[in-house]
Amino acid sequence: MSSSNPPKDFALNTSFLLWLNQQEDKQNNEEWMLDAFLFFLIKFSRHERIRLDHHYFLHQRFWKGMEDSLQYKLMSRRKKPKDIVLYQFMENVALVEGWIRKEETSAVITEQGRKFLALSRKNQWNRILGYIWPDP
Repeated sequence: MSSSNPPKDFALNTSFLLWLNQQEDKQNNEEWMLDAFLFFLIKFSRHERIRLDHHYFLHQRFWKGMEDSLQYKLMSRRKKPKDIVLYQFMENVALVEGWIRKEETSAVITEQGRKFLALSRKNQWNRILGYIWPDP
């Protein structure tokens, strides 16, 4: 976990970057994305298993709980978690980092995920930012 760069095969969706630019003026908290990742992993650590949907994506109820707690309004009747670029990004980073592991019908937090939660906030934030703005 010492490098701040993502693996070379990690692809950042350009629609995520466009969406991210739109969020600058909407968020009061600079580290809102870190808060979302921490909420994501803490919820995993408390529930142990998170159900997957038929697309093999984290179940909508998982994201709905996060939206309610963090006051996001990204999902709708038409817009499912698999369509939301923030949720795609979070799930992909967590899988690439090995913070979560998907099994047949559920996902679980790993030891790597627990280690990430134990890092300082600065180190956590740097790790996540490395996926958006990797070092040259």
